[in-house]
Amino acid sequence: MIQPITPSRRNLLPQVSLLLLGIFSCCLPAQLAAQTKTSKRPPVKAETPQAESTTQTKFKGIWEPVSYPEDVKWQDVFFATADEGWVGGGTTEMAGGLIIHTTDGGTHWEVQYGDPQSSERAISEFRFLDATHGWAVQRTGSASRLLHTRDGQNWVLAGTIDEHHNDYMFTSETTGVSLSSDVIKVTADGGRSWKPAFPCQAKIQVAGLWRNVGCEWRRLQFLSPAVAYAVAKSYDAKSWLFLAKTTDGGLNWSLSTTELTDDPEDSFFVDENTGYVRAGYPDTGQLFKTTDGGQTWTGMATSPGRRIQFADPEVGWALHYNKVSFTTNGGNRWNSREYPFPATTQAFSLPRRDRGYVVGEHGMIYRYRIVPEEFTAKGVIPAPLLSGINSPLDAEVEQLANQVQALAAKAGVGQEATAGETTKPAAGATTTGSASSPATTTPSTSATSPSTETGAAAGAGGNAGGFAQDVSQAESTLNQVSSEVPKFVAKYKNLNLLIAGFQTGTQLPSQVLALKESFATIKKGDAQSVSNGLLDLRTKVNGLVQMVRTAFQKPR
Repeated sequence: MIQPITPSRRNLLPQVSLLLLGIFSCCLPAQLAAQTKTSKRPPVKAETPQAESTTQTKFKGIWEPVSYPEDVKWQDVFFATADEGWVGGGTTEMAGGLIIHTTDGGTHWEVQYGDPQSSERAISEFRFLDATHGWAVQRTGSASRLLHTRDGQNWVLAGTIDEHHNDYMFTSETTGVSLSSDVIKVTADGGRSWKPAFPCQAKIQVAGLWRNVGCEWRRLQFLSPAVAYAVAKSYDAKSWLFLAKTTDGGLNWSLSTTELTDDPEDSFFVDENTGYVRAGYPDTGQLFKTTDGGQTWTGMATSPGRRIQFADPEVGWALHYNKVSFTTNGGNRWNSREYPFPATTQAFSLPRRDRGYVVGEHGMIYRYRIVPEEFTAKGVIPAPLLSGINSPLDAEVEQLANQVQALAAKAGVGQEATAGETTKPAAGATTTGSASSPATTTPSTSATSPSTETGAAAGAGGNAGGFAQDVSQAESTLNQVSSEVPKFVAKYKNLNLLIAGFQTGTQLPSQVLALKESFATIKKGDAQSVSNGLLDLRTKVNGLVQMVRTAFQKPR
């Protein structure tokens, strides 16, 4: 049995401690935000503890009701962050379809789409790239309606999708993949049309004889916009796993087959090599693990719920009715709890390792979070204490940003204009560029801006010793960030959102390397190199700050 993990004390730098409080909002009591407007319904407000000192505070995990006050059968839920999410369903399968939305973890809900009194069918199957770009399905009995939002607020009809599809995912506004029973289909126009890409069929050897068999696709998962796995089972060859992989976004697939102990029903890949497949029923089947991209599979002594989902490479959940199974070590060991929810759960979402949501009938929505041990509220259900994010990366990046800002100020580069004025070009230059491309400079003779000689030169030459020492200290902080990034990605990479996880795993290390190049430019010593390098450095470090804030699910 896995013992619950107690959140460790965090050693944060004083100058950024206030910024980091947002990371642990689920652990620290806070005053609720003002009520958001609802669609002809009163806001739903959950009970929260009063603010108190956290000195020596002990914590516990809880489930607390944040339900919606309508008799709706919720069929799906998706949270892009710990606090912003969507719930979909209907009063029945055939009527009352609607989508509700929250930005404060379910304390308040608003209707975004549909009406519980309408004859529109229920809505489910949320898929999101980030907190603004998402899709949902409204099954109609023929070609199901595909709904889409580009701003996280307004939903429109984007196209259709096969009624008998089992899974789907979009990797951009226009490109998507669906598992339509026995064939993988792709779209390049946002779902208005779909084309067959890969049939579910293979030749396998059974009892020494070769057989051509068909199969049915069950689960699709993209690990990046290019790489994905699709899992299938066969009614003609029981217990066989059919695993397809694409490396070009779904246009081409390769297929491998493996014989298990039962039919594969669900899967989840933590990365391109490590994945899990549940074979058989949730309560009697078995979990299998691969560490080589599906070439070999090892049976495990456990069978978590019917749907598996990981928040990050270490923490995952699985749901089966009112039983929630969880792992805190990457799926090697699982523990389970049966909870007395007032209705049977239908779906769950795990946006972060210390925050989760389950939904069910009669408007039921329960939120998992970590609270002080003394916290009490109506309807609270005790739950295991899971761990939060405990990494110095956020503090180190904020420290680096402050150091770079101080360097630019000392060198007279990129001085901010006073309130109401247009920001002047840095160091007598106009700049263009972005976080991914170095800024270019054009000399200027403006008398209102510090010249290259009085700005950058003063920093690099006029006080060379002090400036060089400041550069060295900032570079030392960057080295700390560089050493922390691989550890953070390995432990906390976001697996809930395709784009966020992809950026964390690939762009974050790339941005650190780009920052090192900017430091190399600054250390050349001449005034123009210092000016150009600092301009470039400021742009890149700002991009790094925003990316890390996204990884920690902090407000931008």
